[in-house]
Amino acid sequence: MLEMNLTKKVAIVTGGAGGLGKAIALKLAEAGAVVAVSDINLEGAKETVDEIKAMGQASIAVKTDITKSAEVSSLVETTIKEFGNLHIMINAAGMGIIKPVSDFADNEIDKILDLNLKGTIYGTREALKHMIPNKEGKIINISSIAAKNASPGTSMYAATKSGVIAFSKAVAREVAHDNININVICPGIIKTPMWIAQLKTMADSVEEQNKIFDSYIEREIPLNRPQEPEDIANIIVYLCSEQGKNITAQDINVDGGSIVF
Repeated sequence: MLEMNLTKKVAIVTGGAGGLGKAIALKLAEAGAVVAVSDINLEGAKETVDEIKAMGQASIAVKTDITKSAEVSSLVETTIKEFGNLHIMINAAGMGIIKPVSDFADNEIDKILDLNLKGTIYGTREALKHMIPNKEGKIINISSIAAKNASPGTSMYAATKSGVIAFSKAVAREVAHDNININVICPGIIKTPMWIAQLKTMADSVEEQNKIFDSYIEREIPLNRPQEPEDIANIIVYLCSEQGKNITAQDINVDGGSIVF
């Protein structure tokens, strides 16, 4: 029987107040891990923590702006002080701005680069400072199929998410001899708050927004269904378990077959 048991493992999940990050935090806890839930939205992070504690698992909420390296460092230090170790780092926080590159203001470029790419770099770097001496660790960074399919309007988002893949693969090779696995998940289309916000820019009514979304799914996804946050959370638990010990430096699509490389 395949059992993905993360008992006694300590994890950090950024972006854990909602959407994909919350689903990942809950699934890690369900597998037995204690979880530090990080988000700039502290109240949302506390709600996730309450759900984890209702499972009987230990958890803390830590307010973190991942675009500030000092706050990411403090997140790791707080987690280790509370739970004594750090085995798993999930860099799930991110954002999307979908529009033509010519319409981007300088501050928007800075914001998406800082959050999607630099935030992932900070999270990975700070986790490794603890994992390398311990010769143990799993890091999962979240990219997107947008990094691979070059759709119009996704230029800045795709650039940051491509950077996440390249960065993660290079660092995975650097630290493989330290018994640390680093992988990337590329989700497909998930109706998270980020997607809902984008749909609101396309249509006023919820009915029209749903029609746009359903049409996109039918056109772009061979399995003809959107991905759920739990789909991504499940593969992350596998990669963080003993069963995933020989998987590193990979970017894995969870997208219903929409990308084939």
